[in-house]
Amino acid sequence: MINVGHIYFENTTKVLHDVDSKSNIQKVVQFDRNTTRFKVKEMVNPREIHPLGKFVVRLDEQCCDCRKLKKIHLPCSHVLATSKHVHISPHYRLDVVMKVYDHKFDKL
Repeated sequence: MINVGHIYFENTTKVLHDVDSKSNIQKVVQFDRNTTRFKVKEMVNPREIHPLGKFVVRLDEQCCDCRKLKKIHLPCSHVLATSKHVHISPHYRLDVVMKVYDHKFDKL
């Protein structure tokens, strides 16, 4: 029998690795440590067709202009780019996020 939690873990792992890869080609151009607000500029990404943009990440409010953080409840590439730029809460590190999925989830 297929373990639903295991499939979800593989999909989540793939998404997080993709997000991590995208964060490597983004640059934090402005930040305020006091308010945990960052402006992230997307650099050239040959895999994506959409126009490059600038996104504001507000860690104190757990949101990003791309809306993926709230939509999929996983850090977007802009959040990871900010965490690589300055030392912030370890809760946003990829290895910490991945530990959430180490355990099997019960079926609903």
